[in-house]
Amino acid sequence: MGLAAAWLVQALAFAILVLFTRRRPGGVVAGWTLGTFLRLAALTVLAWLTLAGILALPAEPTLIALTIALFALLLLEPVFFRQQIGTR
Repeated sequence: MGLAAAWLVQALAFAILVLFTRRRPGGVVAGWTLGTFLRLAALTVLAWLTLAGILALPAEPTLIALTIALFALLLLEPVFFRQQIGTR
């Protein structure tokens, strides 16, 4: 569950980043900032859902998987973004 949530959140964050950079060249910082807030919100919501027992998932493995996957995907984001800029 944590990995699936991380993939979905990362796809949305990257879409926001691409959208902001296509509108104006200085939008990279704004796009990354919104993406970071989206990641933090997703972590908060999933933590609340698992720790409150609303989702029938073990909290620790789910949150650790989400956190590690979000961090790893965040580190890979500039690589894909650079490839996108290079194709323009």
